[in-house]
Amino acid sequence: MKKKKWSLLLLLFPFIVFSQSRIIKGKVTDAKTGEAIPVASIILKQTKIGIYTDFDGNFELDVKTNQSGVLVISYLGYQTKEISFTEKTLDLNITLETVSEQLDEIVITALGVKREQKSLTYSTQKIETDDFKEAQTSNFLNALSGKAAGVQIVNSSTPTGSTRVVIRGLTSISGDNQPLYIIDGVALDSGQGDGGVSVWNEGNDVDYGSPLSNINPEDIESIQILKGANAAALYGSRASNGVVLITTKKGVTDDSKVTINVNSNYSIISNREYPDYQYAYGSGASGKIAINAGSIDPVTGLPFIAFQTRAYGMPFLGQQVVGYNGEPTTYKAYTNNVKELYRVGSVSTNTIAVSRGNDMGSVRFSFNNTIGDHVMSGMEKQLRNNFSLRISQNLSKKVKTNMTVLYTNLKVENRMYQNGSERNPANNYMYMRPDMSQENLLPYKDLNNNAIVFNGPFTNPYWNLYENSNGDESNNLVANVSVSWDILKGLSLSTKINGAINNRQDFQFNNKGAAFDPDGLLIKTNSNRQNWNYEAILNYNKKFRDFSIVSLAGVNRFDLRFSNQINQVNSLAVRDVISLFNTEDIPIIRDVADNKRINSVFGSLSVGYKDTYYLDVTARNDWSSALPSGNNSYFYPSVGGSVLFSDFIPKNKLLNFGKIRASYAQVGNDTRSFRVLNTYEFGGNYNGIPWFLIQTQKNNENLKPELTSSAEFGLETKLFNNKVSLNMSYYQSTTNNQIIPVQVTPTSGFSSNIINAGEISNKGWEIFTSIKLFDKKFKWNTDINWSKNRSNVVSLVNGVDRFLLRNWFNVGVYAEVGQPFGTIRGNAPAKDPESGATLLSPNGRIMWETDQYLGNAQADWIGSIRNSFSYKGFSLNFLIDIKMGGDLYSGTMSKVVNHGIHSESIAGREDWLLSSVILGENNNERRGIGLFGNPYIDTERAKGRAYENAALGVQDANGNWIAQRDANGDVIYQTIWIDPMQYGFDGLQDQTRWIYDASYVKLREVVFAYTIPPKRLGKTPFKSMKIALVGRDLWTIYRNTPQGIDPESNTTSGNGQGIEYGAFLPTRTVGLNLKFDF
Repeated sequence: MKKKKWSLLLLLFPFIVFSQSRIIKGKVTDAKTGEAIPVASIILKQTKIGIYTDFDGNFELDVKTNQSGVLVISYLGYQTKEISFTEKTLDLNITLETVSEQLDEIVITALGVKREQKSLTYSTQKIETDDFKEAQTSNFLNALSGKAAGVQIVNSSTPTGSTRVVIRGLTSISGDNQPLYIIDGVALDSGQGDGGVSVWNEGNDVDYGSPLSNINPEDIESIQILKGANAAALYGSRASNGVVLITTKKGVTDDSKVTINVNSNYSIISNREYPDYQYAYGSGASGKIAINAGSIDPVTGLPFIAFQTRAYGMPFLGQQVVGYNGEPTTYKAYTNNVKELYRVGSVSTNTIAVSRGNDMGSVRFSFNNTIGDHVMSGMEKQLRNNFSLRISQNLSKKVKTNMTVLYTNLKVENRMYQNGSERNPANNYMYMRPDMSQENLLPYKDLNNNAIVFNGPFTNPYWNLYENSNGDESNNLVANVSVSWDILKGLSLSTKINGAINNRQDFQFNNKGAAFDPDGLLIKTNSNRQNWNYEAILNYNKKFRDFSIVSLAGVNRFDLRFSNQINQVNSLAVRDVISLFNTEDIPIIRDVADNKRINSVFGSLSVGYKDTYYLDVTARNDWSSALPSGNNSYFYPSVGGSVLFSDFIPKNKLLNFGKIRASYAQVGNDTRSFRVLNTYEFGGNYNGIPWFLIQTQKNNENLKPELTSSAEFGLETKLFNNKVSLNMSYYQSTTNNQIIPVQVTPTSGFSSNIINAGEISNKGWEIFTSIKLFDKKFKWNTDINWSKNRSNVVSLVNGVDRFLLRNWFNVGVYAEVGQPFGTIRGNAPAKDPESGATLLSPNGRIMWETDQYLGNAQADWIGSIRNSFSYKGFSLNFLIDIKMGGDLYSGTMSKVVNHGIHSESIAGREDWLLSSVILGENNNERRGIGLFGNPYIDTERAKGRAYENAALGVQDANGNWIAQRDANGDVIYQTIWIDPMQYGFDGLQDQTRWIYDASYVKLREVVFAYTIPPKRLGKTPFKSMKIALVGRDLWTIYRNTPQGIDPESNTTSGNGQGIEYGAFLPTRTVGLNLKFDF
């Protein structure tokens, strides 16, 4: 017992030995190339004595009085090596082998099982974490962009918002399609949901992000992606969309050595670009400032520009007008009127970690502090503190314990309201005319503290910034305790209990006097979500003769406990007081609770023969409380095999390693609670008495789990003396029994039914290759990821051909039978069925048809290219992220053109001004018809804006609209000039104008670093020091969306991708990172 106590004390307290000196010299080189390895770590085992090699790979280590011992040599990307020395040892020549040349590289797979990479029968990919730690972002999930093939990341547009991660396409219509995250054995889902259907949904105005986004990157040791059902089947239904395995750092294992690591980063955030606003024309309509007598000041005779809601007026010529303050002023443009509301934001991140260890165990503790604010003053102010603790302890030779604790406290003030919300300042800027300055927006309230309306019914941005507020504080705890017992050689038992607790308290406050909500509003929410896992696994590993066995059998219980209390008052008694007592009405109180349990048994068997042939078999059965008793049990197996064909080929310089693999798996997927039996739900209050109503959705007592069947084939090779690595996979999957709500006739008493119906299929290719172009003193490595996936909607329920995922005005994103997932539909110009001519009404405006195919949000392919260069202490890494194909509907462009503030609205204005205002031409003359029906002489001159390839629409004998034709049956094409403002108005119905190719090529990440040579640190307390300039999202190299519209923008992190509206401007981040150890 005393020995154990002393071993625990040694984890926490260092000791110092004073002695005479003895020097051992040596050099560390690459085993393949013979090149020196600089900054390699040389440690005298079980001591704190150590040093780093210089840039020539040389070292001189003072081992004190030790006449013999063991040196531990390590360097990133190389296998750690131990070298013994004696009293006669003076010089050492040490060679290290790179990890890529070790065919028995160990990787972490499902349930934390460590296996040789060569034995796997499915696709996994390890993400290098060093770069994204240096190029830090406050949301670490954003840093995964472009790091793995087949993994699509939709970045959050705010520093604390949600990030969407999808592996190998969409498999579920109503599920969130995001992977399961495993952090040191603790299972977590994204916690984001599907994002809702309507862009205007008030419940989705604020994006509170995900607890996963708040992990400190400096605590992460490794990230492994398990792709698809084949790799993740052992995790059960929660892992039907793949798994992201995150392993945190452990303490060092050098006896009596305390290691302190410090990382400090400061970054500035700025808008990368602004929309192409026009500053040639000001407030007004149809080329005029005043459009009626009511727009004229009777005293001065000058037009009121404040009465206008659009910028289709006259060009800026220095005219006199009555300004927004009621005083005469010059009619002119303010070219910085939008930019002046923005500024440079910043994020500072500081981490300190202390670790210690010996043969009996290790401990590591870290603290991180992150402070940030947004480019819009007063918005997205965050304060985050992370604490982590990881302890490993050998209680005896056969019993080991591990404990992980991760705690995060996050406070955010004034998260950005999103999309079409009246409280979104960026949205309201879409209505800011070029003759309006920031001074015109102030004061933003009158003497009675009511909002001053600046543009029709739209809210002044300053009112949103200073009168409408929100805030939240979340506390997240992830904890795991595990015990393993080596019963016999090869036989062990491991048990663990872990949990994840997320508590968030938030409020949304609208002060009295707002234009859209004059009585004010206060909503306070207290939500608590807990995940608990209890697991026991019996492992048996054995090697005998030519065979090897890795097997396990286990049981698991998962409990979800969720509660959400919402308190709301819809009318404030007085201003400025954020309290539920500040009301004359009765507060509305809603309390939601959800409990769910999944019990599981599982097992796996992996058999190897002659280290060449491998066979994997797994099986799992889940029992879910969210499904009815007759259907709550679902079984799913997987089987896979691989062959190392390179073992049959004599050793050569071309092919160093080759493996083919194939696997098949099934995995079930249940649903959320309360979809089986119908219950009553809260309806509201009447005189303080709550009332309830029957659910409008009819639940299903016979609901079944969704079932995904997946097959995968792969090839892995290493070529040209391990300089080129290639990993290629082809996969296909089908998901049946989709759980979806289907609309029914209201006479049934319900609006929708929950049913099992439909099938989604996915087919795709993934390729990952790593190339060592130079591998001597100058090193150049290139990693390339490429993947192509097609998610298709094979079927839905009989009589239903589409399912709405997201909508904005007349535009919707659907899961539509026979189409790729994410079909975009809306209004489009009516076309002649034979000639394709656009049909016009007699007034020259387009005729349109509803519910037309506009495009599809799904990408054709995604990829990335990462280059890393190093020479001596300098290194340069940059990542280019690529997406090709996929469509995006921009509601922002529709609005800014409609209101005349975008350069797209300028075309035809000068011609219209000459025709309508100066020459006074009427509509007949603009169509070439003069007085008494005679031809109008001036027919060649443009007189406004016109539709090309257009003809008047007429009805045929069957009532169908077609193009007008002459006696020969030829289409009579017409040029009908119309007011550019009317053309802009038509854009609200002609949604084809705002469909853009969402392809992009982005310079996603750049890190330029310098590692200071150990010799230059001299007698300082620092053992290593590295400084880096970092940047993220620096440059959009290629895109097809208009300036200021990021092709990654979306109104949701859910399944309804493909609509952008009121998105925040794209930003870039540039910073300085300092890392040192002592």
